Amino acid sequence: MIEPIRLIHTGDLHIGVQNYGRVDGTTGMHTRLMDFLQTLDKLVDYAVDNQTDAVLICGDVFKNREPDVTQQREFAKRIKRLSDAGIIVYIIVGNHDLHNAVGKATSVEIYDVVDLPGVYVRRKPVVDVLDTRRGPLQIVALPYASPSNLAVEGSSIQDISVSVRDRLGQILDMLIQRLNPELPAVLMSHFSLIGAVPGSEKAIMLGREVTLPAGFFARTELDYVALGHIHKHQILYEKPPVVYCGSIDRVDFNEEREDKGFVEVSLKKGDASYEFIKLDTRPFRTFYVDATGGQPFEEVVKAIEDEVLDDAIVKIRVKLKSHDISNLRERELYRILRDRAFYVAGIEKDIVSDLSHLRHPGITEKMDIRQAISEYISKKQEYRDIDQELIKVNDQLIQELKEEGAI
Repeated sequence: MIEPIRLIHTGDLHIGVQNYGRVDGTTGMHTRLMDFLQTLDKLVDYAVDNQTDAVLICGDVFKNREPDVTQQREFAKRIKRLSDAGIIVYIIVGNHDLHNAVGKATSVEIYDVVDLPGVYVRRKPVVDVLDTRRGPLQIVALPYASPSNLAVEGSSIQDISVSVRDRLGQILDMLIQRLNPELPAVLMSHFSLIGAVPGSEKAIMLGREVTLPAGFFARTELDYVALGHIHKHQILYEKPPVVYCGSIDRVDFNEEREDKGFVEVSLKKGDASYEFIKLDTRPFRTFYVDATGGQPFEEVVKAIEDEVLDDAIVKIRVKLKSHDISNLRERELYRILRDRAFYVAGIEKDIVSDLSHLRHPGITEKMDIRQAISEYISKKQEYRDIDQELIKVNDQLIQELKEEGAI
């Protein structure tokens, strides 16, 4: 009996994300870089412990096109560990890996050049046959390509999307014709499909976004379609499975409620089973506090007092009246939060204007300007001794404005 090939489908590692953190005094690395590397370590541990045949990385290894040497070194350590364990690593280029300048290397190209055993990096469409421990596996690689690299032009993003779809469709047809129908086949790509639920990558995408139809990759010749680019794990098609693995860690608060992890795939020709493996990652926590009833400082403290925040990146969103801003005591709140949370992303204020002290109940919309101002002056205690003088001045100003045609 043929044993199924074991795969790990991942992508959007975004090594180099450095928001919501600080430099660690011991390692000299940014704490968010350490978070992402520790999460990647959990994936590598799982692959080694479960005798995975291949790890498929569907683009966006790094946050930027030009990662620093520390980020390159740390990723190389993880890749080498997989290679040493006899696990194939297959990487395709994503939009964050691809340089705009013609001739410039991608951020991951070096891992192909150093020729680590079983490590493949692809920046152009190709079909590869991998010799895994459990048998041959065909990979159809369709990496990210900008419209300019596809020689596609258009006056609008809609025109460009249609042109990209047509060009990629031609390329995909050509690649699929090269497949051996007797062997299992996986397609890897890094594009957005219509119908996919986006995550925070909308905020960090580079350039104009091209989308493809939901069924674009749903070809009967394929046994599994492994996609990257969208940070939220989701399944868009069942036969064959068209799956976004999602990112391995949270980039920002848009992903606060999303589970993070990777997809484990068990593959035979004509049959693919898969399971999302959730990873334990640093939590993001937003606390929504309604303090319009007063005492905003006390309300925020009450909202967090029973919460465990040691490992969390925390943000407060407090709704309060405008006259209560000083009572929020932000400096003291920051001190309390920093003592309890891993990192404080900020205190955001939703200020509700309080106009009750500006308008007297006796003033109505039926009054003209003179009547309204006179009513306001006559009812204010602080103007009691000079109210008639103020009303007289008001009458004079209104008369002048009328003569000038201003009112």
